[in-house]
Amino acid sequence: MTRYIPRRLTMALSFAALFVIAQLPAQAQQTKPAAGAKGVTVTVKYSGKGTVDANHSIWVWLFNTPDINPGSIPIAEQTIEKNGGTATFANVSPPQVYIAIAYDEKGGFAGQAPPPSGSPIVFYGAKTAKDKPQPVKPGPKTSVRVTFNDAQRMQ
Repeated sequence: MTRYIPRRLTMALSFAALFVIAQLPAQAQQTKPAAGAKGVTVTVKYSGKGTVDANHSIWVWLFNTPDINPGSIPIAEQTIEKNGGTATFANVSPPQVYIAIAYDEKGGFAGQAPPPSGSPIVFYGAKTAKDKPQPVKPGPKTSVRVTFNDAQRMQ
């Protein structure tokens, strides 16, 4: 005897599965770059008041435009759970990318959205949050270092 599964239940289960997959850490979705692949490695040190750990991560986003605002969609994101840690982005296709970084000061930020208002942030190569970030050209050995604190905050 075949059991009938209502279409709504099937759709709900499908969406639930997609939601779970989308919540996997960005690092798990990255693959090891092939020799000569274009990538970007970002090492981040947070020198503000908080402690970087699994609940208070540093978020690193890559964008294909320097016009980064709350409505911008990143091309990649990763978290760092240890101060001075590294995010490695493999197989980056745009000829140049722009890096935005935020510290999850209050804990519990799940990504997939702009950081909460008041979060410490920095754009790579920008002196203030109002300045545009500097471009980074992906390559086999492209690596940048960023140090930031609590001086600049998400609006």
